[in-house]
Amino acid sequence: MPQPSMPQHQVPKPAARKVLRVRFETAEGFRKEYHQNIARGVLFVPSDGPHAPHEKLDVVFDLSFSGRSIAVSGEVVVVIDPVLAEAGGTSAGISLRLDEDASDLRRKLEELSGVSLGKRARSRVGDRRVAKRSRSDANIRIHTREGWFSGVTANISYAGVLALLWRATIPVGTAVRTVLSNPAVELELPVDGKVIHQIRCHDGLIAHGIQLHYPADRIDEVMSFIDFLQAFDRARRLGAISGEIDEFGLGAILEMFVTTARAGTMIVSRGEEEGKIVFSDNEILHCTLGIVSGLKALSRMFGWRKGHFEFHHDLQLAGDLDAPQPLQAAMMSASVQMDEMARVAGGILDSADTFETVSEQTVALRDSLSDVEREVLDYAAEGFNVEAISDVVADSDAEIYKALSTLLDAGLIKLRRA
Repeated sequence: MPQPSMPQHQVPKPAARKVLRVRFETAEGFRKEYHQNIARGVLFVPSDGPHAPHEKLDVVFDLSFSGRSIAVSGEVVVVIDPVLAEAGGTSAGISLRLDEDASDLRRKLEELSGVSLGKRARSRVGDRRVAKRSRSDANIRIHTREGWFSGVTANISYAGVLALLWRATIPVGTAVRTVLSNPAVELELPVDGKVIHQIRCHDGLIAHGIQLHYPADRIDEVMSFIDFLQAFDRARRLGAISGEIDEFGLGAILEMFVTTARAGTMIVSRGEEEGKIVFSDNEILHCTLGIVSGLKALSRMFGWRKGHFEFHHDLQLAGDLDAPQPLQAAMMSASVQMDEMARVAGGILDSADTFETVSEQTVALRDSLSDVEREVLDYAAEGFNVEAISDVVADSDAEIYKALSTLLDAGLIKLRRA
């Protein structure tokens, strides 16, 4: 007796990838875009269509000057939608990290276009291939006999990294175990190394140059991971909206992006100083300037009259986070702190000033001091200058300056003269 046939399970077909076209009319325009971006594994494609970070799609390079074309796969890193693009005075589109191996892609593009693109800057030193350092904001954990240290990288090459640590030093010559990671993806790379130099920066920031040591059989693994970090960071920066803060002020610029984007990260810089403001759903999730965080960091940046900003769509969160604060309330409080600091600072003290304590009076009057005055007094006695005291004491800069003025007037401290 024939058995009834069982229904066949229907396997859905995978959704077709989106395809975008980039047209190059001239060989010179193609060569310029290649050296600026494609050679680094990234590309910005103007587009008004809906896209999402981590979306995979295909980009067709239409080399119209040679009558040829090639499709390359990539992953979306940043999306600039039309509303945000209009607010930021830029183009709507997406930045991509290209999946194709750089050497293979260069060879294919040269064959199709007839344009000589030159070889990637890479050479061999002993058993290791090295390349020019490239800025890359990756997370780094460094293990020594003293324990773990956490920080970020300023730049990376196949031979080494420049790691930024706050208020922490690892002696030159120390053997270390480094763990590099990208905050946007769950990937890590452990590599041994050695600290070969140190540079003291601003706000207690100390840069450590670390030479990486790895065997020949790990060359491809290490190179691939570092290529990924550099391409991802380049693509993120390629999709950033940037400008100067002096025309409108940081407060107005921050409000504009909060109005047009549900979430994002603003990186604000002035000279060597760099701050970060991370927001989502009208709340500030994270605000730092060097080792200072929270409203104090925000008020300091609000006081800048010149500087540069970059807006990124992603939430760049790392380390210990403060409790979220309603954006409008935080901006108002930061503005109040900034105005109060402008009133009390008034050229009374220089950030590099240090102090001597007057021991006889200190013992007699210490109990009459407020908590912030006692804390400021202790740091002054340890030889901290005004800038360092302001960084480590949690109270507002204005309260710290008031405390220093009170201690000076009371004769408990006096300025140390060279």
